[in-house]
Amino acid sequence: MFKITIKPICAALFLASLPAVSQAVMLSEADNSSVAFNLEAAASAMSLGENYSGTPGSKKWQEFYLKGDLVATRQLNAEHSFYGNLGLITQGTLGDGDGAGFTDGTERKTQLENASIGWVYQGGLVDLSIGKQKFVLGDGFLIAGDSLNVGKGFDSFSNGSLNRGGAYYLAASKSFENSVVLKVDPEGPLRGDLFWLKSNNQIQQNTALAGANIEYVNEQLGTVGLSVLKVTDVDLGAGLALYDNRKGMDVVSLRGQGSAGVENLFLSFEYVKESGGDQTKKDANAWTAEAGWTFADSPWTPIINFRHAQFSGNKTGTSKDESFDPLFFGVTRGFGTWFQGEIAANYAGPFNSGNDVNRLDLTLSPQENIAIGVQYWQFGAKDSSDFKATEMDIYAFWGVNDNLSLIPLIGVYKPKGVNNLASQGNDNSNTYLQMMAVMTY
Repeated sequence: MFKITIKPICAALFLASLPAVSQAVMLSEADNSSVAFNLEAAASAMSLGENYSGTPGSKKWQEFYLKGDLVATRQLNAEHSFYGNLGLITQGTLGDGDGAGFTDGTERKTQLENASIGWVYQGGLVDLSIGKQKFVLGDGFLIAGDSLNVGKGFDSFSNGSLNRGGAYYLAASKSFENSVVLKVDPEGPLRGDLFWLKSNNQIQQNTALAGANIEYVNEQLGTVGLSVLKVTDVDLGAGLALYDNRKGMDVVSLRGQGSAGVENLFLSFEYVKESGGDQTKKDANAWTAEAGWTFADSPWTPIINFRHAQFSGNKTGTSKDESFDPLFFGVTRGFGTWFQGEIAANYAGPFNSGNDVNRLDLTLSPQENIAIGVQYWQFGAKDSSDFKATEMDIYAFWGVNDNLSLIPLIGVYKPKGVNNLASQGNDNSNTYLQMMAVMTY
C-alpha cells in the first residue's frame, strides 16, 4: 500500500504489509542447493495512561524478540526439489507488563519457532510441507499464524500456564506446533490448499483444525476465495476456557480482494459463517467490506480507505452460541488488519467478536522511505456485548536503511460502552505511546 525500503518482518504485527528488499545471508550456495540465514529483531517501549488489568493507573513496559532461521533448499532434478526451515526465537517483556494484563514484565523465553520440511513438484505445481510453521489463509481474517503470545499475567486463575514467552504486542512467535499443508497451483486461474493445523497455545486451548481452500485469481481484477474449515479438537477447560464451544465447529468463508480492473482502486470483502459444534451449537457470523483509492499523481501519494466490519455477539435467551469466534486472526496488511485499533484490539476490547467497526484510514508517503498514517475507529455494540468506543491512531514508518526501521505511534481511545467502561474503571480518554525499532539481516 505504500513504498518503504526495508524488508518485511512477518513476525511483527506492524510490518506485515511492507515489500521485501533485503536479502537473507547466503551461507552456502551451489548449482543445486543453498543454505541461507535470516535474522529478525525488534524492541518496543510502550506506555498507557489507563490499563485493563484490573488495577487502576498507568502502565509502562517494553517488549523484545530476536529470531534466527536457517533455510535450506535442494534441487534434485528439473521436477523435484526439497526445502527445510529451522529457527529459534528469544522474546520477553519488561517493566509493568502490558496494558491488558496478559504479561507481568518477568517473561523471558527461548524456544524453537520453526522446524519444517517441504517438497516442491514442477516449480510450484505442488508444494507439500509438514512441521512447525506459519500458515495464512486469505487476508488473515481467520488464520494468520498462531500469534497470540501471552505471558504469566493470567496464570493465577488459568488452567495451566499460558506463558508463551511474553512480547504480547510484538507477537513474534507465529508458528503452529504441527501442520500439514498442501498447495496446488497449476497453470490457469485456479489454485488451492488443503491443510491441517495443530496449536500448542494454551490460551487457544491447543486447537486443531482441518480445511480446504480454493481461489480464482485474475491478475487484472483480483482474487475470489472459498474456504471450509472443521475444528477437530480443543482441550476443553484449558487455559481460560474461552473456546470450549469451538470444538466440532464448522466454518465457511467467502472472500474477494482486488482492483476490479480499475487502476488505483482497492476493494476487499469477506463473509464467514460458523455453525455446529460438539458443545453448545454455534450460530455466528462476521462480514467486512472495504474500499480504498490511491491518488497516485498527487503529492505524497495519499491513500484513503474506508472499511466496515460486523462480528456477531451472543444473544440472551437462546440455546445457541451466537458469539463470533475469531480463531487465529492476525495482521497481513499493516496496522488495523486485523488487529482493529491499537488500544481496542490489543488491550481494551472489543476483540473481533460482538461488535461492529468503522475505520477511516489515510496514508501519506512524503518520501520513498517514510510513510505517515492516520486511522479513525468507531466501535459499536452488537447483541449482548457493549464495547462502544472511538479511537484515533497516528503513526509513521521510517526506513532508516535497508536493515533498520523506526515506528513511532500515538493513540487516543475513548470508552463509551458498558463493558469497556467497567474494565477501564472510568470514562477518561486513554493515551497510548509507542516507539518501535525493527532490524532485519
